[in-house]
Amino acid sequence: MALAEIYRTPLTGLHFGQSLIERPLTEKQDPTLVPNLLNQPSTKVLLISGAGAATSGTELFFLDGTQYRAKDSERQVYLGRAAGTEYVLAIVDAEDYATSGIDRWVTLREGFTVLRELHAELFVEAQAIANWIRSEKFCPRCGSPVVAATFGWGQRCVENDHELFPRTDPAIIASVIDSQDRLLLGSNATFKHRMYSVLAGFVEAGESLESAVRREIYEESGVRVGDVAYRGSQPWPMPRSLMLGFAAEALSEELVPDGAEIMDLRWFTRAELREALESGTIDIPRGVSIAHALIRTWYGEPLPEALSK
Repeated sequence: MALAEIYRTPLTGLHFGQSLIERPLTEKQDPTLVPNLLNQPSTKVLLISGAGAATSGTELFFLDGTQYRAKDSERQVYLGRAAGTEYVLAIVDAEDYATSGIDRWVTLREGFTVLRELHAELFVEAQAIANWIRSEKFCPRCGSPVVAATFGWGQRCVENDHELFPRTDPAIIASVIDSQDRLLLGSNATFKHRMYSVLAGFVEAGESLESAVRREIYEESGVRVGDVAYRGSQPWPMPRSLMLGFAAEALSEELVPDGAEIMDLRWFTRAELREALESGTIDIPRGVSIAHALIRTWYGEPLPEALSK
């Protein structure tokens, strides 16, 4: 059995497939750009701390450019322009903004389930660059401190002028489908109670994407994979991944959870998944995630929620 044609087509309506934000040219140098934007009341400043993004209700919280007062300990990054509005990221300490009108700080996993598309994309972009800036504080060549460059998208060694730019780690995520058109879902050790999702893992050095799909699925579930089809991609800065989505043909059906990352595995028919979701026996990723898109396209219609919560 090869994958049905429907599982070989690109995912439709995948969030972030077409950016809503005009990105900066990272090769360009203009040290006045961010300071000038922060002098304009129309500029929106997004706050990211170690606790996540600042929010107000179900929206991201922004300070106007003239409301934001940069501290020496903070870094700013130009995120780009969307619908005529300029956006700047400020990497901050949450305790410094306790009286700023912020409702709470949310993680990216939380934000993916509630934020509208533009705000979700801004959050993904901001979280990715903030993760990199926090982790890359010293030059890998000589160990000297680095300073911001190219609107915050790059860093430069103060000693040897070496330029640093963010790296992205490729990871695969796959909807595995057997000969009975059942979908494989697993419960990861890091998931909250009753959460099940399609399987995923990082691409290793010297490995093709297709080989990574076959290796990861076998390692985590014991299932051998044959035909593999690419379906779409989505950034996932946890801490700096690019999720590459696939559909995969299961050549075997016996399930053997690895016991380290994957604690439980189940094959689902559509009727079984509907019953499990409606009863609240399990839950799945929601919102704009590529995991939800892969599950939804197999299911063929909007996925049900629990009948009582």
